[in-house]
Amino acid sequence: MSIVTIYGGPRRDGNTATVLGWVEDALREGDHSIRRFNTNDLDIRGCQACLACGELMDEPGCVVQDDAQQIFAAMVGADAVVYASPLYMWGVSGQLKPFLDRTHCLVKDFMGPNYKSFVGGAKATLLVTCMGPLEQNAEWARDQFIPYAKYCGYDLIDPWIITGCTEPNRLSQDTKRRAVELAAKLVT
Repeated sequence: MSIVTIYGGPRRDGNTATVLGWVEDALREGDHSIRRFNTNDLDIRGCQACLACGELMDEPGCVVQDDAQQIFAAMVGADAVVYASPLYMWGVSGQLKPFLDRTHCLVKDFMGPNYKSFVGGAKATLLVTCMGPLEQNAEWARDQFIPYAKYCGYDLIDPWIITGCTEPNRLSQDTKRRAVELAAKLVT
C-alpha cells in the first residue's frame, strides 16, 4: 500500500516526529511504501481564496505553484494519509495549517450533485502530541479534523491525541505500541 505522511512540526526529533517515525517504521516492516513530507522544510503558501480550483473537475487545479503541488500529487491515489502535528494554540501547527487550507482543491462540488474527492476512500487520521491534557486543550484539533475528513471523503481513523508529552525520550512504551496499532489500522 501507498501511505503519505504529512508532518507539520518544526523539530525533526521532537515528540510528534518520533511517534510518526514509529508509525512509519511499522508500516515499512509490512513492506508498504511511505512518503513523508515535512511541511516546515517546504515552501507552502496559504490558500488565496481565488476559487480557480473549482473550475476544473478532473484535476486539483490549484493555481498556486509551490511545494504543495508535490504533496497533492502524492496524496491522489494514496491508500492512506497521516497528518501529524504538535498542538499549537489548541490546533494544528502553523506549518501544517496552510497546507490543510490548500487541500480545498482536492474536493469538487462539496454537497452538490457532482461531489468528487481526489482523496476520497483513502484512510486518514490525525496524530497530535501535546504537553497538556485532552480536555480544554487538544480536543479542538480533533474536533476540527473530523469534519475535514468527512469533507475529503476519507475513511476516517479516529484522531490520536497523545497527551503529557514532554521530551521524545520520555514517550512511553505504550505510545510506541499504539503507534504500531495505528499502522495496522492504516493498512487493514
